Amino acid sequence: MIQIDHPNIIKLYELFEDSRYVYLIMEECSGGELFGRIFKRIKDKNPYCEKDAAIIFKQIMNAICHCHSSNISHRDLKPENLLFLNESNDTLKVIDFGLSRIFDEKNHQMKTKVGSAYYVSPEILEGNYDEKCDIWSSGVILFILLSGEPPFNGENDNEIFRKISKKKFSFISSGNNKIIIKIYKELS
Repeated sequence: MIQIDHPNIIKLYELFEDSRYVYLIMEECSGGELFGRIFKRIKDKNPYCEKDAAIIFKQIMNAICHCHSSNISHRDLKPENLLFLNESNDTLKVIDFGLSRIFDEKNHQMKTKVGSAYYVSPEILEGNYDEKCDIWSSGVILFILLSGEPPFNGENDNEIFRKISKKKFSFISSGNNKIIIKIYKELS
């Protein structure tokens, strides 16, 4: 992380270690999680419009493209791992590289099943995937931005995983987001 320098990735300045702890000195992001902003908009019945969602999505994709060009797969993209620089700024930072993996230039295949239920790709569930799993997770985030709901929902993780594996997702149209309706029809 010290080597990664990108405006949409949290900056790690220093690393210290003693006999008990590892200390990370990182860039301060005081604007809160994307999850919090999504939740507030849902509560206020003010979902993200396509333009605002596109601004956020572009930042996510810029960060992920930079990671992938550096042979890094994040593997746990979710709104909780996306922070805003501050309250008055919409600059987004990808954080929490705890499940990330540096992949080999020749062999991109990964097998460890990691990630968070709503955002994990079908390939991760199969145990044979590559860095493109981050693209799937980003698409789920975009879906949530536009609709206010996850595309794959269930009573528990296993039900969510079954729907992801089948690529069967739920969608309730509020009539506000025509793009989501179009995506839904194309995937159905």
